[in-house]
Amino acid sequence: MSFENWASNRWLEKLGSDREEIERLLANADGHLDDYRKAVASEMSSDAQLSLAWDSIRASATAALHAAGYRVVRGGGEHYRTIEALEFTIDPERKLIPRLDALRRKRNTGAYDDYGLVAQGEADLAGKLAAEVRRDVADWIRKAFPRRADPLLMEQ
Repeated sequence: MSFENWASNRWLEKLGSDREEIERLLANADGHLDDYRKAVASEMSSDAQLSLAWDSIRASATAALHAAGYRVVRGGGEHYRTIEALEFTIDPERKLIPRLDALRRKRNTGAYDDYGLVAQGEADLAGKLAAEVRRDVADWIRKAFPRRADPLLMEQ
């Protein structure tokens, strides 16, 4: 599979993006990651911590998609597809995606069904992965699209 195959399946659509948009998405990821760290320091619930880390992961993954010139088609499982599309950017061997998908499902359960089920270890893992995905996406963009790279990509 590839971005082009996904576009043919109407899971993705072409999108013109620029450096400012990618910077905004990565700044969004950074903001959620900072909020995650504040939530840990203030001993907020592990559910809230995981949710903030998840939002950072999703923003980073969205930045990678936009840098490649695509976005997920609305109404087609946006969060799921955004994470799955990391296969074409930072996770071609699909080692990370199953772990992120498990966190997505856990976050959804906590957000929509049963609050209080997230263990602290799961929230900690989400925070670690959020920082890792942010760094790996910035590295990938810097290598794949050097003209879209910016000092903001170096943060976090």
